[in-house]
Amino acid sequence: MAERIPQSVIDEVRSQTNIVDVIQNYTQLVKRGREWNGSCPFHEDRRPSLFVDDKKQVFHCFSCGRSGTVFSFLMEKDGYSYPEAVLSLAKDLNLSGLDKYQGQPSARQEQFAAIFDLYQNAERLYTHILLNTTAGEQALAYLHDDRQLDDETIKRYGLGFVPANNVLLAYAKEHNLADKLLLESQLFIDQDGEISRDRFNNRIVWPIKDVRGQVRGFSGRSLDPNNPAKYMNSPESPFFNKGDLLYNFDQAKPAIRSGQPAMIFEGFMDVISAALAGATGAVATMGTALTEHHVTDLSKITDKILLVYDGDAAGQKAAKRSIPLIRQVAPQVEIGVVSLPDGRDPDEVRRDQGLEVLKQDLGHSVLTPTEFLIQAAKNGKNLENQSQYLDFLKETWPILAAASPVEQDYFLRQFSEEYGSDLAALRQEFQEFIAHRPVQAVQQAPSKKQWPQPETDQNSWADAAWQPDYSDGFESLAALGTPTSKTASADDLAGHLNAGLSRTERAEQGLLMAMIKSPVAMNVVKGVPDFAFVHPEYQLLMMLYEAYVKQGQQSFDLASFLDFVQKPDLNQKMMAIDREFGTLEVQRDSVNDYLRVIMKEAPYESQVEALNKKIALAKNQHDEMALIQLGTELINLRRKYSQQ
Repeated sequence: MAERIPQSVIDEVRSQTNIVDVIQNYTQLVKRGREWNGSCPFHEDRRPSLFVDDKKQVFHCFSCGRSGTVFSFLMEKDGYSYPEAVLSLAKDLNLSGLDKYQGQPSARQEQFAAIFDLYQNAERLYTHILLNTTAGEQALAYLHDDRQLDDETIKRYGLGFVPANNVLLAYAKEHNLADKLLLESQLFIDQDGEISRDRFNNRIVWPIKDVRGQVRGFSGRSLDPNNPAKYMNSPESPFFNKGDLLYNFDQAKPAIRSGQPAMIFEGFMDVISAALAGATGAVATMGTALTEHHVTDLSKITDKILLVYDGDAAGQKAAKRSIPLIRQVAPQVEIGVVSLPDGRDPDEVRRDQGLEVLKQDLGHSVLTPTEFLIQAAKNGKNLENQSQYLDFLKETWPILAAASPVEQDYFLRQFSEEYGSDLAALRQEFQEFIAHRPVQAVQQAPSKKQWPQPETDQNSWADAAWQPDYSDGFESLAALGTPTSKTASADDLAGHLNAGLSRTERAEQGLLMAMIKSPVAMNVVKGVPDFAFVHPEYQLLMMLYEAYVKQGQQSFDLASFLDFVQKPDLNQKMMAIDREFGTLEVQRDSVNDYLRVIMKEAPYESQVEALNKKIALAKNQHDEMALIQLGTELINLRRKYSQQ
């Protein structure tokens, strides 16, 4: 039986995991104020209702109500148990020594693990053959001489060679791997369900890894000049999807996170060359097909993407297609297009002119999308010809429409100076295009209430002899504390969470948060004779918090407490309390008001409601004696309450 995961391990996993990074594997999130917002992956969410707080490490959907921490998210989304969710994230963090906490894996998990182990072993085997055997001599000479790569670089990127003698198949048979596993791995060619040979025979291979560094497949280059299939990728499978994977993303991610722009290339060798020149945020697509998934993955960690496609027609077409895709999927991302001199690709520049020239070109040849698209619109046109010039202008109007006003003015002036057009006429024609183009609706992000953190401690709770005084009347329920400033809106999110709550329940929420935030308030309220929350869920939350503290927690952490509770309905209540009251100051007057509502207002209102129901029943039954008696009780109850 697996051992219980220590709290120290859980705390370490939680502290090293960013909930935004995890949830962005399932849905695109956009930063809005202090939170991240996106469509909820648990239901069809046309108006993005999911909010993620990366400071508190919690999430909440204002549509379906799901809320919790990174662990509960994985439990809901992937069907993990709590320990499985913790261990899954621990594996991503490369934390070792956790095998003793691992339960029995499912058959599907075992299958995936076995295939991934085969991929990792294949990479090591192929690299060993390339660097250390006579079978790899020709391929190694090609990489050394033609591609100008040293052994250190080859090892860093896991390059290898697959000889024509089915070496991986022999390895698999030696280790008694099942034929079904080999077929599902897609590392072999089969005929009528029978494995015949290694898929990448006689090819140099590049391992394709996911963002965690797990090998997912290979891309191979044939050494046979007569082979019409010069390049070959692993086929699409549950393990390998070109639309989901970016070459070198695992090694580029730290550099991109630290501030380097994400640079998207066409070829694997372009990525390696760029990284050797210092552009370590380099990744590549499988060919030229940038996908929404690629853009989403990159936009999670950067606000700048540079497209470095080849200068040929295919590369230019790919760049033109990628710009609107990035604008649509990640409008907050700044886009640049690197146009290398003479239409060369980065690997050619490195090999022919050296790393310093490539470094300069990558840093100083960046165009804005508008510059690039206008240059592309000029290609193949004789702009001295009036007809072709007018076609060029028609092609540029949509480009300029997406540009900033400064760029619009700059290029209109440039057209006027270079081609002799009247500037006023150009501006008029452009404005006519703007006026007649279809209007696209802009979806406004939901506004949020934000409470500033108090800068000074105004609690004044030091007087341990303070006794609660909840006898004074009040006109309305006070808030837990008074923020220095407060913004409200029609889409107030905290109000959404607490919509329909009675005054009593709001008082219970405020008092519970006061007790959590202030040990003095906790002791004072616990000392009130016969105190109890009206609603049992708040009584239970208070008891759970006391147990949480006894467990050794030095301070309240929302994510840690939610994981301690592990009850979806209670966690949602706690999320509502924290959002409404979590950043406000604890004040005596507020606590007095809460206690008055809970201890006096709530019982009185409950008694009045019960009497009114009895009176209504007596009226329906025409029971005059009961009406007189109940009416007298109601009058006496109101008189007694007014005298308190």
